[in-house]
Amino acid sequence: MRPLSAFVFAVLTGVSPLVFAQTPAAAPERSLGETLAGPASDAYVSAKILLNNRDFAGALAKYRQAYELSKDPRLLFDMAICERGVRAYARMQGLLRRYEQEAGPAISPQDKAQVDDALAAIQNLVGAVSLTVSEDGAAVAVDTEPVGTTPLAQPLVMDLGKHRVTVTKAGFQTIDTTVDVTGGSQADVSLTLAPQLAQARLIVTSDSEATVSIDGQVAAKARFDGPLAPGMHEVGVTEVDRLPYAMQIELRDGETRTMQVTLEREHRAALLPWVLGGVAVAAGAVVGGYFLFKSPDSGSGLAPGRFGTVTFQ
Repeated sequence: MRPLSAFVFAVLTGVSPLVFAQTPAAAPERSLGETLAGPASDAYVSAKILLNNRDFAGALAKYRQAYELSKDPRLLFDMAICERGVRAYARMQGLLRRYEQEAGPAISPQDKAQVDDALAAIQNLVGAVSLTVSEDGAAVAVDTEPVGTTPLAQPLVMDLGKHRVTVTKAGFQTIDTTVDVTGGSQADVSLTLAPQLAQARLIVTSDSEATVSIDGQVAAKARFDGPLAPGMHEVGVTEVDRLPYAMQIELRDGETRTMQVTLEREHRAALLPWVLGGVAVAAGAVVGGYFLFKSPDSGSGLAPGRFGTVTFQ
C-alpha cells in the first residue's frame, strides 16, 4: 500500500499545509517562484507569507490574483490548500479537478496520484445535488452565493450538512428551500416555480392619529403601504373630531398608487346656536299653544281675549 502523500496527510490530520512550500504540481525544471513575474510574482510571494501565518482567506485571495494574472494551473492546487484550511471541502474538490483538467498532460504521474489521493480523502465530506427546476433561465444560489442558471450543466457539490438553495426568475414566485447534504452521496431535487400572482401597490398617507381602512377592514394607522390585488378597492380614512373620507379606486396590475388624505375638522361650534335656537323655538311653540288653546274658564288670572298687550279678536 502506497503511503499517504504529505498533502493528503494534511487533509486528514489538519496539520498546516506549509509542507507544500514547493508545490507538488511544479515542473521539475522550474518552480512557480521562478516562472511567475511582475505583479503575479508579487501576489504569489504575498500568498505564501499569508499562508505561513495561517491566514487562509488572505492567501486564497492572493493566489487567485496570481492565477488571474498568469493562468498557471499550478496555482489552483495552492488555492485548494487554502480552501482546506477553511474547511470548504466542496470548493477544494472543484479546484483540484480544475487543476487536473487545466494542467492536462503537463501534470506528472506523481502529482496526479497525489491529487487523486486528496480527492479520495474528502469524498465523504462532500455530497452532490442534482437540481432540476421546472423553468429554464432561473438563477440558482446556494447559501446566497450564485452558482448558475437553469438548466444546470452539472450537479451542485456542497459540504455535508444543511444548505439554503434559492431559485428566482422574473414573473415567478421565489423558491427558498433547505437541502440536507449527506457526505459521499448524490441526491436528486426537483423544484417547480409557480407564476407570480398579479399584484398592485397602494400607499395611503394621512394624519398621525388617522385610521386607514381598506375594503372595510382596518389596515394601518397614519400610513398604509402594501400590496393589493388588481381591481376595485374602497379606501376609508377616519379620525376623532374630523370628517371621514371614503373613496373607491381601481388598481391595475403592477401599478403603484399614492394617496395623501387630509381630513377636515368637524364644525360643531357652528351647529350649537342652531341646536339651542331649535330648543327655544320649540319651547315658544309649547307656551303659545298653551295660551291659544286654554279655555277662558280656566282661571288664568288674565282677562278673556288678552295676552299681555295683544288683544285677540
